Amino acid sequence: MDALKKILDDVDEVDLTPMIDVTFLLLIYFMVTTMLKQPEAELSIQLPGKPQSSDVTPMEMLNVKIGDEGEVYLNGSEIEDGLDLAMQDLVSNLKTQKGMRDQLISSGARSKAEAELKVQIESSTLALHQASISVLNACSEAGVEKVTFSFE
Repeated sequence: MDALKKILDDVDEVDLTPMIDVTFLLLIYFMVTTMLKQPEAELSIQLPGKPQSSDVTPMEMLNVKIGDEGEVYLNGSEIEDGLDLAMQDLVSNLKTQKGMRDQLISSGARSKAEAELKVQIESSTLALHQASISVLNACSEAGVEKVTFSFE
């Protein structure tokens, strides 16, 4: 009877120390093996910022306008082969402009920020997309790197 009373009065205890040790070991393991996201400061992205000097006056950009029927105008004058996909006249005009501006840069008469060739493409909303693509291809063939778009 004393043995039965002793068994019924006995309280079971669970030792939590090993469980806490294992939990901390797992926490340390996951902290060490986790790949952290690369901080944005270490990414090699060049964001636009303030201009370096305020006395830089860039040369005027070329304006290429695409009409409703796909005709192409360079600074107001119509390009003869505007409806042709190759647009050789536009390419030659752009190459000429780029060559003149590159000479100004290489001679030191103008800085790159001032004389770099920039093209603005202004397209009619009724024009076919192929006309814009043809103008972009012409810009690429002429070596123009700075192109912006605007729509009527």
